[in-house]
Amino acid sequence: MDLTLVATGILIGIGVNAPVGPTNVMCIHRAIRSGVTSALAAGAGAFVADVLFAGMAAFGVSAAAAFVEGHLPVIKVVGAAVLLAFGVKLLYAPSSVTRDTANDTRASLLRAAGTSFALTVTNPAVLLGFFAIFGGLAGIGDNPGDFGAAALLTLGVAIGSAAWWLALSMGASHLAERIAEKWLARINMLSGGGLAIFGFVLLLGVALGY
Repeated sequence: MDLTLVATGILIGIGVNAPVGPTNVMCIHRAIRSGVTSALAAGAGAFVADVLFAGMAAFGVSAAAAFVEGHLPVIKVVGAAVLLAFGVKLLYAPSSVTRDTANDTRASLLRAAGTSFALTVTNPAVLLGFFAIFGGLAGIGDNPGDFGAAALLTLGVAIGSAAWWLALSMGASHLAERIAEKWLARINMLSGGGLAIFGFVLLLGVALGY
């Protein structure tokens, strides 16, 4: 087993998730409101999307990248709609820091996972980014038929992605006890407003042909 490929995949899995984005915001918000389990449900959707995209890129399923490039306007509109809906939901979210686990039902957890999956798969930069990164790696880009190397790299991405969402969920849940309600209200306003604005900008860009 080439542990270098696994280690590289781990770094990629962490790196693609580390930038602050809608799924990170969702994970943190659920950790504060409902705890680790709820936050992990949000991370699970992004994890599945990461592994799916990593596998496509590593095994050379270039048709997926071609599909994304050929349907960018539709994908952007769907992604913008999800961002707008999630942003507005955050704007009206309760600002109490009291843990609310009563509504943390299986259906709620599945919705959280589904929403984070949708936020990730409708971001064309994620899939195209995986193809760009993997295409430049020795052992993948130079040998696209090496399925062993592809599997190891995909495994690494899975480990890195899982580690990121676990660390973020546990860290945010731990810090929740130190967050005052006024700060949570500000977090809701800033994150919800920012996501809604970003979604609107995406829609505007599609309308203007960008």
